[in-house]
Amino acid sequence: MQRITRDKLAVVFDHRLEPVATVKPGERFVIECEDARSGRTRTPETATTEYLLEMKRTGWYGNPVTGPIYVEGATAGDTLAVHIHDMTVDTIGWAAIWPHLYHFEDIIDQPETRLYDIHDGVVDLGGGRHVPVKPMIGTIGTAPKMEAILSGGMGRHPGNIDAEEVCPGSTIYLPVEVDGALLSLGDCHAVQGDGELGSIEIRSDVTLSCDVIPGRAAGSKWIRIETPTHLVAVAVGRPLEEAAWEAFRELIAWVMEETDMTLQEAYVAIGVGGHARPGQVQVGLYSMRVMIPKSLVYV
Repeated sequence: MQRITRDKLAVVFDHRLEPVATVKPGERFVIECEDARSGRTRTPETATTEYLLEMKRTGWYGNPVTGPIYVEGATAGDTLAVHIHDMTVDTIGWAAIWPHLYHFEDIIDQPETRLYDIHDGVVDLGGGRHVPVKPMIGTIGTAPKMEAILSGGMGRHPGNIDAEEVCPGSTIYLPVEVDGALLSLGDCHAVQGDGELGSIEIRSDVTLSCDVIPGRAAGSKWIRIETPTHLVAVAVGRPLEEAAWEAFRELIAWVMEETDMTLQEAYVAIGVGGHARPGQVQVGLYSMRVMIPKSLVYV
């Protein structure tokens, strides 16, 4: 099985980057993902406030991604279906606390990095408190055609959406804007809550395969994720309401494509049986996920 190592990192989604590997449709391969700080704050010595302030002062790019990866047969205008088969969970994780995120300067005066042990399927938060691991990919995308976007940013490609449903067992449908798609991913989490107030950042080896779907669905403008139980639409915007409105539109269109429902019927089904949940609301653009159980769609 082909393995793409975590030393092949980029900090932008950019069609001008040379591919670091080539895969065939249906081929399983492994991508080694670095953590969101390129592994720089994994020890007590590098988790101090002084180290963080110096790192911020000298400049660094967060959320590096492994890639880009050229997918044979993918051409501009197609859809890339990325199947997530497995993710390893590291034994060390960390959580970031920054005063400027969420405008918490009045209650948090200094940045912190907190290190956590991960074992037996749980994150040990200390004091007898444990959270089950639920690994996910925070940043994933293809190369935009007309611009280069930092890997910590977002768009329709989509980038740093931090959607919990981008996880083992799911398929995420991405736009292909340049030949080969140029897939990249990283910023993996052992677990994350809605809105990403906190996440346990980790290194992870991710096992994937890709299929190329000719063309794009007529109603698709944003990102679609299929889990074993739900259809999930993800959009980004600022303010957060804009992302929600766009995600609702995307999911309505998807449900109509999959069923004989009218727009009004899909509207009501999503409204009463679905959920809207934030993904990443730390820094704008923000992401919103809207989901509906498959049991309400495929009857």
